[in-house]
Amino acid sequence: MPAGAARLGAVRAVLFDFDGTLVEQRVDFARMRREALAVLAAHGVDPAPLAGMHVLEMVERAGRALVARDPLRGAARAEALAADARRAIEDVECQGAASARALPGAAALLGDLRARGMGVGIVTRNCRVAVERVLARLVRECDALEYDVLLTRDDVPHVKPDPRHLQAALDRLGVAGAEAAMCGDHPMDIAAGRGVGACTVGVLPAGQGPEYMAAAAPDLVVGGVAELRAPLGLGPAGGERR
Repeated sequence: MPAGAARLGAVRAVLFDFDGTLVEQRVDFARMRREALAVLAAHGVDPAPLAGMHVLEMVERAGRALVARDPLRGAARAEALAADARRAIEDVECQGAASARALPGAAALLGDLRARGMGVGIVTRNCRVAVERVLARLVRECDALEYDVLLTRDDVPHVKPDPRHLQAALDRLGVAGAEAAMCGDHPMDIAAGRGVGACTVGVLPAGQGPEYMAAAAPDLVVGGVAELRAPLGLGPAGGERR
């Protein structure tokens, strides 16, 4: 048994990324980036030096640049930029939420973990309104994702890959990082999990091989969350539709 799988058998809580880990949704990230860059330009920030960053960090860096450029009025200008960027980003996320579906095995896994008394948290960089729309749709479709803690980017001052995002969830669950696992489909999830001392699980996106997670070096790599049942001490899923 891989060392990562053995460590999973001793955890008291599991934290999950949302998009790509528990649900599949078509978020137009290219459009999101274009619109965020347009917001930066409209507020007088040269987008070119920031174009290679993740969108949230790009907007944050642009706001800091405005404050540094104009200490008297920069804070107000940064707030206006952030508000415009937030609306543009949320619009793209909410459109993606309309077609989201639970990934195979996700609903059964979360429900069975909670039935065993294990803590379940969802930590996501997505906005709360889009996540709640997805969760509500899944309830209507009898595919509800059960959890104890949900922390979106709107709920915390620091988001993944900053480990404080995960730590906030662990604090609410009352579980230490060393007694938890972090499961996600992006290397930043692995970095954040390692930052709190958790066992880390990399979920391979569709069409990706193990090399996708090679540099992040998670403790365990799986093709989907359903593969975590055995390492977590759960038997076969009963009564799942898929």
